[in-house]
Amino acid sequence: MRSHLSDLFILEQVYTSNKKPYHIIKGIVKKFDTDYKPSTGMIYPALKRLINMKMITKKDDGYAITPMGREYFDKNKENYGKMVDNFTENKIFFKNMKKSIGNLIEALRNSEKSYINDNQWKIIDYVDDITAKIRDKKI
Repeated sequence: MRSHLSDLFILEQVYTSNKKPYHIIKGIVKKFDTDYKPSTGMIYPALKRLINMKMITKKDDGYAITPMGREYFDKNKENYGKMVDNFTENKIFFKNMKKSIGNLIEALRNSEKSYINDNQWKIIDYVDDITAKIRDKKI
């Protein structure tokens, strides 16, 4: 069975106490230093999947982990740690990349029109070159 990061996020949150979806989301947000917040569109399908897999049950006071869910989480704990580290690194990278691209677009917007007209193909070629290098793993 393939480990879904969202499933492991939830299992970790309900491992020690029953939680409602709001508190599961709050617990996941608290886990990360980045601005990551899982959507309800991620949480509810994962909750349904975990119930169907008999990893959790729904109770009046929230979702509870089952012995099968506890065993699954314990078995995947090391892999989960690596997945979380990778996830965090990617979130930070893409946050920084988004900021850099935003800065590029702002600089282009604030440039003199003649500069853009004279250099637009150079700029496009440069961006395309970076894209190709990444695709070909040459950066």
